[in-house]
Amino acid sequence: MISMLRYGLSLLMSYVWLASVQAQSARESYTLTEQGETYELVLVFDAGKQPVYYFRDIFTPVCLDNVCKPVRIKLFWDLLGNYLRYEVPKAEPLTKLDHKEFTPEDHSKLQEILSNENSLLKDFKMEDLVDSTSQGLSDSVDAITGATKNTVKGEVIEGALYTCYTLWHLAHGTTPGEILKITQSKLNDALLHHFLRSDNYHYVYFALGEVMDTEGLVRAGFLTDVLTLLESDNVFAARRVWERINLSYFATDKMQEQLWRVFDRSPYMQQVAMLKKISELSLDSAVVLQIVDYLPQLNQALFKQALSVLASQETLSKAAQEKLMAYLTAPDKERARAVYEVMKQHKQIRENFNEQLRTYKP
Repeated sequence: MISMLRYGLSLLMSYVWLASVQAQSARESYTLTEQGETYELVLVFDAGKQPVYYFRDIFTPVCLDNVCKPVRIKLFWDLLGNYLRYEVPKAEPLTKLDHKEFTPEDHSKLQEILSNENSLLKDFKMEDLVDSTSQGLSDSVDAITGATKNTVKGEVIEGALYTCYTLWHLAHGTTPGEILKITQSKLNDALLHHFLRSDNYHYVYFALGEVMDTEGLVRAGFLTDVLTLLESDNVFAARRVWERINLSYFATDKMQEQLWRVFDRSPYMQQVAMLKKISELSLDSAVVLQIVDYLPQLNQALFKQALSVLASQETLSKAAQEKLMAYLTAPDKERARAVYEVMKQHKQIRENFNEQLRTYKP
C-alpha cells in the first residue's frame, strides 16, 4: 500500500511538473549514437526559452536468448544528465514473465531502481547474471546465477530481470554524458543563476563549481546567489559554500553582522562549520559582543568552539572581557573551566584579569 501511494504521488508530481512546461517555446533534437545505433535526444525549453529537461523515446527488444519482447518507453533526464522518471504508453504497458502487466508496486520499484545511479547492475553483464542452465526462466530472478542472486535480487523485479537491466543501462549509459556536453555548450549566466536558485542539489553543486574558483572567489554577478545559499534549506550546499568561500567577503562589520544573523537561524551542523570559518576572521567589536551574549544558548560543544573564536581575536572590548570572566564565578563549573582554559591564553585578559585567573579554582 505504501509503495502504491509513493508511486501515485510520484506520478502526480510528474504530471504537475510536466504541465508547468507544456507552454515550452521550442524543442531541440540531437542525433546521437549508442552501441553503433543512432537515436534522437530531445531538449525541451520553457516559454522563457530556458532549457528544462531532456527526453528520449525508446523502442527496444529486451532479451538475451531467442525469446524477446519489445519495450516502448520514454526516459527523462535533468539538464546535467541525472535520471528523472519514465513514461510508458497506456496501450503498450510494461510486462513481466508470462505477459503479466506491471503493478503499481512494480512501477514504484522500477522508478527506485532507475533512480539509483550506483545500482549494482552497473557491475554486471547480462550473461554474467543469468544461469545458462535455466530453461524458461530467463526473465526471472530465479534465473540469476547462484553466485550473484543474493547480491542483485534487490536491484530487479521478479519476472522483469531483463527489463530492469536494460532500462537501467539506458538511463545511465552514454546518454547522461551526451546531455552534460550539450548543456555545457549552452551554459550562460542566466542558466547558472537558475541552477544556484534551484531545489535540484545537482544543479547547485554544479553551478558552485562554475562560479567559484580554487581561492573561493566568486565570479562577478553571482555573490548574492552564493551568499543566499548560506541561508537555504540545503544544508549540504550551505556547508559546501562555507568550505570554499574566500573570507575577504566578510571583512566589513555589515557583512559580519549579517553572518551572525545567518548563524542564529542555521541548523547545528551548519553552525559547526560556520564557527570554524569565523575563527579565521578579524571580527568587529559589536559582533564579538553578540557572540559573547549568545554563549548561554549554545550546547557545550558549540560553547567551546565559540570560545575558540573569541580567543582567536587579538582585541576584545572591555565589555566582552568582563562578560567572559563572569563565567569563572558562575554555577556551571564545566563552562567556567572551559572559559578559564581558553581565555588564560589571551593577552588582554591576562593583563586585565590576571588576579582572577591566578586565584581561580577549577
